[in-house]
Amino acid sequence: MKSHPMNKVVEYLVILFLTTYILPGYAQEGYPVPPFNKNRLFYIQHSNNHNTFVYDAFIQDGNIQADKPVIVYKIAYTEKGKRTPLTLIQRKFAFGIKSKRLSANLYEMQLAASKKVTFYLNLVKSGMPKVYVTVNNRKMFLDRIFLKIKEGTSGIKVKLDYALFYGTDFDTGQYIIERTVPKE
Repeated sequence: MKSHPMNKVVEYLVILFLTTYILPGYAQEGYPVPPFNKNRLFYIQHSNNHNTFVYDAFIQDGNIQADKPVIVYKIAYTEKGKRTPLTLIQRKFAFGIKSKRLSANLYEMQLAASKKVTFYLNLVKSGMPKVYVTVNNRKMFLDRIFLKIKEGTSGIKVKLDYALFYGTDFDTGQYIIERTVPKE
């Protein structure tokens, strides 16, 4: 069945609107991308500064290391890209990971800041570590998260306007961005 020419015009206008007005609000212009690491799972950035929290799988002998499956660290771009461990507060209340081994090379994980989102770490067929998560009823392999922090909040009392989850759809491989707004 042939598409009507007017449908193509409407489709073009929708794409133009999205790329001009909606998607730029989701982009983080000028944010650095951490250097490549074959065991990279994902990273988190936020609107307060460009410092980046990085999550790499700890692989030994082709398997995820059972006692410590994920290595988490901060790249302090505000200090010329210096790699530093998380502080105690960052680890316990914000960016640290709590993990539970479900089976060989499969782990359930949550960020210290929220028990509402569950991540799953496993090795895909190629032997590469991947994290998948379900956001807005869409299962996705996660690449990164961006946190838009509410103005006027800081420290342990930080609140979010929204979170963006970037990755690929688990079933189709299509690149997707899912936005969530925390419930107060």
